[in-house]
This record gives sequence, C-alpha cells and structure tokens, in this order.
Amino acid sequence: MSMPDNLVTLEDVRERFFRALTPDEERVIPAWLSDAWDELMDLPYLRLTERLAEPPEEGLLERVGRVIRSAVLRRLQNPQGRRQFSYTVDDATVSETLASETLSGAWFTDDELAKLEPAGFASDAFTIRTDAGLPGPIAPLPPPTDEWYPWTSL
Repeated sequence: MSMPDNLVTLEDVRERFFRALTPDEERVIPAWLSDAWDELMDLPYLRLTERLAEPPEEGLLERVGRVIRSAVLRRLQNPQGRRQFSYTVDDATVSETLASETLSGAWFTDDELAKLEPAGFASDAFTIRTDAGLPGPIAPLPPPTDEWYPWTSL
C-alpha cells in the first residue's frame, strides 16, 4: 500500500521546522516520508494495511500523518541518529544528550506507536483479571475446622 497523496508533504515539514531547509534536506525529505510510511506499514501489530483498506476509523489517517511528520522532523534535527554527543578540548569535555526518548526501530517513539494501536489492543502485563476462569458466582468457602482456627467449632 502506498502513502496517500498529501498525507504529509514537504511543505508540512517545511512549515514546522525551526529554520529554513537546505537544498539537500529538501531533496531527502520526500524519501524520508516514504521510508517512514513503509516502516509503519511493516509493523504487523498495528494492522494498518487492513485498517486503512476498509473505511478507516475516525482520525486514523490524521494520526498516521502526525506520527510520520514527527519522525521526519526528529530525523531532520538529528540525521545521524546519535543519542549522545561529546567533544573534548584540552581538559574540558562537553557532553550533550540528543535523543533521550526511546525509539522503536529507527523512526518512532513508543508513545507515537501507541497512538496508532488498534482499539482493544493492549498488553495483559500488570493486569489482574478477576473473572478469568471462574465458572460463575463464587461459592462461599466452608468454615475452617482444624487446630489453626480454634475459635471455630469442630
């Protein structure tokens, strides 16, 4: 599936970037937009191919566009994908963290991908299911009848 026309354009990125783009940046941005789209389509748990093939749910295309735009803007700010950069002059070292967010793959943060998850998709980690495997109403427990509970009658 190819990216819909005008979902995210060079002009969208140009308007949102903090400075004027260089000719080289303007040349690579359309390819980056296409690459980001392809990366999203390759994530099977998002099921974007089938969700976009049928009439998409409300706002899905807009969310996909925002995620792609954010990824490309982040790549423009840090094209080498460095997480940390430091340089030393004589006895002074300057260190700078460039990408503190957790990236899933080379493009997207976990928060961005969470915005695109299908409805009802969630991990069961840290979930306590109170009804799992129970046949129906819980039968009352019989009273304890051993030496550990002397206050009960035998």
